[in-house]
Amino acid sequence: MAKKVAQMIEEQVQFWRLKNSSKATFPASVKHLPIITVSREFGARGAEIATILGHKLGFKVWDKDLLDVISIKLGSNKEYMQSLDENRRSLLEDTIFGFMNQKGTNLNYFIYLVKAIRSIENIGNSIIVGRGANFICRNSNSFHIRVVSPLEKRVKYYAQKEGISSKNSLEIITKKDSERANFITRNFNKNIDASSNYDLVITSGSFDLDTVAEIISTAYTCKITDKEKVLT
Repeated sequence: MAKKVAQMIEEQVQFWRLKNSSKATFPASVKHLPIITVSREFGARGAEIATILGHKLGFKVWDKDLLDVISIKLGSNKEYMQSLDENRRSLLEDTIFGFMNQKGTNLNYFIYLVKAIRSIENIGNSIIVGRGANFICRNSNSFHIRVVSPLEKRVKYYAQKEGISSKNSLEIITKKDSERANFITRNFNKNIDASSNYDLVITSGSFDLDTVAEIISTAYTCKITDKEKVLT
């Protein structure tokens, strides 16, 4: 019998725990902590910040490997999942495409995405990057952040990182920001830029990444401590 999404998530978490022995901010007696979701503008380095934060807190970071779990369930490759991740066909096109190609459609992808994210939320001690996770979470204890940065800084950073012109960098960033915003609008009917959708909005262009991670960690600790959200 095929494994359930929750079981696949649990197995990956257990494997990660066996491989990682980093010192966490929280005592070993704390077995379950609310998750953190990271929404980010393209080029704002949100994924890098999530990685730093994961090492600091001793949390597993879910980014591309979340697509691996869904790909296995749908029998599709990661590249195809990536295209569904940030693009949305009409329901009719989606259905026809699914039948013709015998691949997971956007609807099926979304169903498994919800199952995967809620399974991670139930396990806790994790950070989820992107994919509208903050709109899927049901636990009010979960901590949601959005990482932004001035456009000119994102353009400069991405151009240097990829070795491309500023013009090409701007075109890519504009396209990716639009795709991510459309994904949120079409699937959740929400505005990705609305600050009220997050516990914390932080500008990575104003600080070094370690400082950003420290600020997020402090805010997260305040929320779960002040409201006694820690579960043991």
